[in-house]
Amino acid sequence: MSFRQLEPRDEATVRGWLTVFLRQHQDWWAAGYDRSPAATLPELVERDWQELVQAAASPQRLVAVLDVGGQAAGIVQAGVRADRSMGFQIGVLQWIYVAPEARGQGLADRLMRHALDWMDAQGVSGREVFVTALNPAAVRLYERHGFGVADYRMLARAVPPTES
Repeated sequence: MSFRQLEPRDEATVRGWLTVFLRQHQDWWAAGYDRSPAATLPELVERDWQELVQAAASPQRLVAVLDVGGQAAGIVQAGVRADRSMGFQIGVLQWIYVAPEARGQGLADRLMRHALDWMDAQGVSGREVFVTALNPAAVRLYERHGFGVADYRMLARAVPPTES
């Protein structure tokens, strides 16, 4: 088991993971807003794949694939940003995913530890992650690694104004 860079051979696998991940999130958000997303799933997958490729080429970003027996079993993406309010650098966990067939083996914790170690090496003063509350496994993972709730993102559909 080792971490490696994102490679062209990972494209089909990672696009598949993005499809599952984004479909699930689109469903959650569509229910919260009571409307369908404007972007199609293939458009979102393409956008996110291109963002991963660009991030993997940047020394200020982390994109690491967890390789188990020559196969991609998970991925983590992280970055650093300057926090406007706090005035210091924040490590941002942007995406973490473990292949469904590889779950339950502690791989998410290994991916998290890798990302947190990378953030530490960047000299960040804080860390953040955006997580959907409807994903309790992700919430538990982040809590195990020291994250706690500071904000809530709440969704509601817009109610058209009534005519008087």
